Amino acid sequence: MKIGVVGLGLIGGSLALSLRDRHEVTGYDVDEAARRAAASDGIRIVATLVDLLPADAVIIATPIAAVVPTMERLSAKSDGAVLLDTGSLKRGVSRYAARAPADSRIVGGHPMAGSTSAGFSAADAKLFHERPFLLVPTERSDDRAMAIAGTVVRDAGALVTVCSADVHDRAMARLTAAPLAAAAALSVAAAQIGDLVSVAGPGFRDSTRLAETPTELAIELLFGNAENARAAITSVIEALDQLRTSLDREDRDYVRSFLEAARSVRKELS
Repeated sequence: MKIGVVGLGLIGGSLALSLRDRHEVTGYDVDEAARRAAASDGIRIVATLVDLLPADAVIIATPIAAVVPTMERLSAKSDGAVLLDTGSLKRGVSRYAARAPADSRIVGGHPMAGSTSAGFSAADAKLFHERPFLLVPTERSDDRAMAIAGTVVRDAGALVTVCSADVHDRAMARLTAAPLAAAAALSVAAAQIGDLVSVAGPGFRDSTRLAETPTELAIELLFGNAENARAAITSVIEALDQLRTSLDREDRDYVRSFLEAARSVRKELS
């Protein structure tokens, strides 16, 4: 297949590297430095966005705010190409697909893999190996579009999971927005101990890793999915409040059951 990739940062760059041995991969990025870096690693680069067409599929790995505008530019000339995004929210893609040209083929996508590093220099052909990659059908997803999207995902080494846009965004509030908020809150609270923060062990460092999320991306994840994010953060606050109350009451049985339930959930990730 001929596959175009828009956005050659960590995700787009990793997809380009992971797919180029099986497919004809072409890349584009608005940033000249990203284009140069990808070209130096053997990725064929085009001069403009529409030069990615014609193609069997175009992967849109831009920042969230640029996903729908990029789809709008490509849809008019896509001529059957499947437009597959990689953003962490799906409501906007789903809404755009509902008003997109009737002959457009649009599939939402979200690879559940990443890194705190950014840019093409952080790209890794094995980033998606054995990692879930969520596919979200839209009103412009026919059977062939889903099949092509599935092939792209599997050839990148990832595992396909299909869900709706509503289910996706509710889940991401629990799996992304709430952990991000918790990590930020832990980091801010730790500032009260001053310079001793620097001696923190792996527990604190692991728990606060998401506080390193670039600020604009973090804001988009929280405000772009605000209703679900509020609900998810509220559930974390309620759980912590119950734990605090149990400490006040010296209720070891509740704390024990709380911690055992948490261990059980964590073990499912192994």
